[in-house]
Amino acid sequence: MKTKHQLSALALALTTAFTSAAIADQTSRTNGMRDNTPGLIAIQNATIVTEPGKQLTNATLVIDDGKVISVQQNNRAPEGARIIDATGYTVYPGFIDAYANYGVPAAKKSERPDSPIYNNEREGGNAANDAIHAGKNWYSAFKTDPGGAKNFIDAGFTSVQSARLDGIFQGRGVTVSLADKIANDVIYNAETRHFGSFDKGSSQQQYPSSLMGSIALVRQTLSDANWYEQAYGKQADNGPVEFNAALKSLANVESTGIIFKVEDDKSLLRADAVFDQFNVPTVYVGSGYEYARLNDVKEAGSRVILPLNFPAAPDVSGVDAHLDVDLAKLRHWERAPANPAMLASADVDFALTMHGLDKADEFWANLRKAVKHGLSKDEALAALTTIPAEIAGVSDKAGKLASGYMADFVMVKGDLFDDGVIQSVWMQGDEVELLPRHEVDFAGQYSLDWQGTAVTLDITAKPTASGELSWGEDTIKLRHVNASDDAMAFVADLPQATPAGTWRFKLVPSAQNEFTLTAKAPDGSAQDMIASYSAGSADEVQESDQQVAYVGDLTFPNVAYGVDGLPERQDVLIRNVTVWTATDEGILEDTDVLVRNGEFADIGDDLSAPRGATVIDGSGMHLTPGIIDEHSHIAIDRGVNEGSEAITSEVRIGDVVNPDDIHIYRSLAGGTTMAQLLHGSANPIGGQAQVIKLRWGANADLMKFDAAPASIKFALGENVKQSNWGDDMTIRYPQTRMGVETIMRDGFQAALEYQQQKRAYDRLSRSEKQRTAPPRPDYRLDTLIEILNSDRFVHAHSYVASEILMLMEVAEDFGFTLDTFTHILEGYKVADEMAEHGASGSTFADWWAYKFEVYDAIPHNACLMHDRGVLTSINSDSNDLQRRLNTEAAKSVRYCGMEPHEAMKMVTINPAKQLKVDQYVGSVEEGKHADFVLWNNYPLSAYAQAQQTWINGRKFFDRELDQQRQQRVQAEKNALIQKVLAEGDKAYIGAEDVYKEEQPTWHCDTDHDVWLDHFLAGTHSHGGKH
Repeated sequence: MKTKHQLSALALALTTAFTSAAIADQTSRTNGMRDNTPGLIAIQNATIVTEPGKQLTNATLVIDDGKVISVQQNNRAPEGARIIDATGYTVYPGFIDAYANYGVPAAKKSERPDSPIYNNEREGGNAANDAIHAGKNWYSAFKTDPGGAKNFIDAGFTSVQSARLDGIFQGRGVTVSLADKIANDVIYNAETRHFGSFDKGSSQQQYPSSLMGSIALVRQTLSDANWYEQAYGKQADNGPVEFNAALKSLANVESTGIIFKVEDDKSLLRADAVFDQFNVPTVYVGSGYEYARLNDVKEAGSRVILPLNFPAAPDVSGVDAHLDVDLAKLRHWERAPANPAMLASADVDFALTMHGLDKADEFWANLRKAVKHGLSKDEALAALTTIPAEIAGVSDKAGKLASGYMADFVMVKGDLFDDGVIQSVWMQGDEVELLPRHEVDFAGQYSLDWQGTAVTLDITAKPTASGELSWGEDTIKLRHVNASDDAMAFVADLPQATPAGTWRFKLVPSAQNEFTLTAKAPDGSAQDMIASYSAGSADEVQESDQQVAYVGDLTFPNVAYGVDGLPERQDVLIRNVTVWTATDEGILEDTDVLVRNGEFADIGDDLSAPRGATVIDGSGMHLTPGIIDEHSHIAIDRGVNEGSEAITSEVRIGDVVNPDDIHIYRSLAGGTTMAQLLHGSANPIGGQAQVIKLRWGANADLMKFDAAPASIKFALGENVKQSNWGDDMTIRYPQTRMGVETIMRDGFQAALEYQQQKRAYDRLSRSEKQRTAPPRPDYRLDTLIEILNSDRFVHAHSYVASEILMLMEVAEDFGFTLDTFTHILEGYKVADEMAEHGASGSTFADWWAYKFEVYDAIPHNACLMHDRGVLTSINSDSNDLQRRLNTEAAKSVRYCGMEPHEAMKMVTINPAKQLKVDQYVGSVEEGKHADFVLWNNYPLSAYAQAQQTWINGRKFFDRELDQQRQQRVQAEKNALIQKVLAEGDKAYIGAEDVYKEEQPTWHCDTDHDVWLDHFLAGTHSHGGKH
């Protein structure tokens, strides 16, 4: 009986062959008849690119059961295989997009409620911040989406790495095939890298509202993940350590890595600094601006995923376009298509993505544009295959055509990176046909000899079929041109032919690069001729080989007045100049100043110039120390305030220094060489400050003056208690001046308790530590401890005398000294108390009555504080006043008779002392940094202009050179405008929202959620608004 039900060996083999390809998964039941479609397929006579740089001609690709069986340079097919003739086709590995939001739910856009939300609703072990979704594994929500897959497939993509692109930590991605099957069958890698960005996305929570807040949240979250790995399951000081799915998921981020989207080249470097701190391998989703800081991007050592959303040109059609258009935008329009090639030349690995494109069909047009701008075809193919396969964690199954790999590939007619057409896309051995396989592409040039004359046909297929016939010297336009899959018909008026008249033609392929042309004469007779075919005309080939010429410059920063690099350090001797020393030496007439190795080497009479030194005749000129601004908001990216919470001492202005801000250059033109970049005044204890030297052309790190001790911004008054924020902003504590004092005290008390907890933990025995969770590192409280230990110094926004006294009392109660009260417009009322406490004052020259709390301001404030022994400076709090601080200082001479040299000290040595950098800068003394300004007039005069501004012996501003730069900027702008106009309508094809926005003018009270704008407007925005 057994043999009755057994299949013969042949029948069993046939059954296996017919059913294996149809198996979709192993757990679903079959309802109805099984699909027994055979899956053994041999694609013959093809040019097969197995991976970038490796190609086989006249080759055969054999696939079965959704996988590649073999790739061989012969045309032998296995017995029983379905054979596909791919003559004239090139087969590429399927393309992979490593950054997509496919098959997983997209974030919902919603209006923010009128009342602010400060806390996240805790559920399911989620994070405390609503922008942290690290606990999500997106394979669990993945569903195949044929509609969503179409744009990818049309462009040749066969798989994508996907996640919901929302929030700061977005969860772990999933890499899937785009095949139209159940999710179980298309998931190639269920848990890939984490995804993230600085944009908080759909989060309704107030924090973070700025770029520096986002960076601080990333830093704290990564620190928390490290702590959680040690602490979970143990006892904390306030109970068992919570379960936190987000932190648990991030525990192994050092091995899984993260894909992190950035808004521009500067944010890539910012993110890299944070992730390097925690040894997290990172792949960055770029912005298209990487070329602008190419060496720094290369130094980061990370791979990049590049969108190809090249910009549309700015509108330059108007008569006054040269006045309205930004040179930086014109430069980016011209240079953006070269970004991939420049990264490749710098040996930065990158993948390409469709993300960010307004229209999916722009992908190949833009990629071909990148090829014309220098990207090699092999580099382009690697960016579509092998590199994204590695990024997406599927390099063992996709990205190449090799035995055992998935049968994911693309069949192309022609050269895909020139003008080829994708005919079909294969995913797991299933074909999606985009065009009929045997449709003939008639576009090209045909040559034949007819009636003793050399005749040429030039046929164009796009946008519609058309053509010309050249007969000797004559050119005849073809009429009624119609094409089918395998034939083209047209009509031509030929008075030159015999017989003369209107001839009808039919063109059909006959052999490789040969076509048969049937010509029907006016009398009805017919003749067949052989026409030799070549793809494209000679003119087209020549045009495609032409190299792109750039008319715009590439500078650092890549904006108007940018430079080729940092100026060279010079030894320089300035002779016979009037020196304002800002020391007890006072003003020295007809004096020589020698600068060597970036420092003041000598000040005296008749000094000798060292060999090779630059000699400047200073006759009639004045030399002062470089001007220093104690209170500045220039060069800050994407938000000056993290005003979402009352204490945000963890945020760092140093994280968001913007070296591209044109106000750096403009301030140099006014003689300013150093500035303290301060957080705004939206909260009682704000963010950490950053002292910079205005080294125009340097990156953010080189601008930071590391010798300056750490500082921080506090604030008092109307802003911090939200009295001027509107009726809806009445929830956050504090809402009164009493509350401001109370929350400061509570913050410092919390810091002291935190410090005690850390010390107590350190005293535990080894066995006790095994049961006890270490205190969670808290960057907010760590900063407050630095203040208590006098390792960080406070600069406090202040106006009203009573609040100034209150803050000094708080400081004295906690054992530290307030360093500087900034603004301090009622300082004249409490100058004695300030002097006794040891606090200095940095004030405005003559601002008053611009809001209620400054009604008692007087223009004599600086003089009165100075006369009572308070170290006093004048600050700008303004990108405009920062380049006129010399005349701001002069107002104290005018208002209250201050001695001119003392007035100059208020913008040189006095702010240097307030920043505790007076041993380096602020005066003209031997051994100090050679930061100085040469003025053409008495420097406290409104007629004085800075002729040269030097920092560390490098000339960063020269007024004569500036005049030349102005002319060059105008000439370059006009040349770029002409290039845009010459390209016509083509210039305006592209993305319109990928340009960087100009640096806003920040003020102390500018409180603005930069991420809310992004989420409501879309995801392509750059820059911030105010």
